[in-house]
Amino acid sequence: MDLKLRYYLGSMVFLSGLIISIAGIGFGIFVNLMWTSDPIEIMTTYSLVGIGFSLTLLGINLMISKQRPYGLYSNIAMVTGFILSIAGVIYFLMIFQDNWVYPYATYLVILYASGISLLSGNAFANAVLRVIGEPSENLSTSSSNKNYSLEDIEKEVEKTLSQSYSTNNTNFSSFDLGVKEDDTSFVPCKTFKSTQQERIEVEDFISEAKNLQTTMTGKVETGDYGLELTTKMLSETMKEKERDQNKSIFNKFKTKFNNKRK
Repeated sequence: MDLKLRYYLGSMVFLSGLIISIAGIGFGIFVNLMWTSDPIEIMTTYSLVGIGFSLTLLGINLMISKQRPYGLYSNIAMVTGFILSIAGVIYFLMIFQDNWVYPYATYLVILYASGISLLSGNAFANAVLRVIGEPSENLSTSSSNKNYSLEDIEKEVEKTLSQSYSTNNTNFSSFDLGVKEDDTSFVPCKTFKSTQQERIEVEDFISEAKNLQTTMTGKVETGDYGLELTTKMLSETMKEKERDQNKSIFNKFKTKFNNKRK
């Protein structure tokens, strides 16, 4: 069967089964279906739902069924499952009014469940095979399409180069391998021009730095020459007096040390 025809039939069967199932559920809600309802209402509701569910699964199987070598087994499982499910619905219509007892009800459940299981399992298996097989098929197809001989590659390269060098061809941009000198005239801006600038020095006044310098040196600049000279003389006098005191102390210590030795 053609692939497009299979998808067409599968989608049509799937939608038909879905509509029939919804119709059966809607009919059961409409008649307020219960176990004590009329047997005809019960048979109509369950037969519509059973047939619709089987057709829905059949449509899915038709759309995703695998081709050979698994296509034959897939078709056998699909047809067998559909026949068993429809047979289960027909068997339900036959035994419901008169023989809805054990073991006939058990036969019905086994028959319909076997058909639904075959349809569901076949659809799942086809989906798995499609997921696994598509990458390998695409890879093999792409690799088979890219088997070029050495002559074909050389011809393709020559063709591409000839087309790229030709100026009349608009598919490739024309280019020239020759190196051309750049005629751009460089004009230096104002930053690059060497001009003599006036040097301006601004003395910073930081009070913290000045206080630190005064603390370290002990000198205070007053700007008055007389005061600074007097301060300097006083400082020298105090230093000389301190030296004399240290000298006298040393002499006393030396005298005591000599007396003790004697």
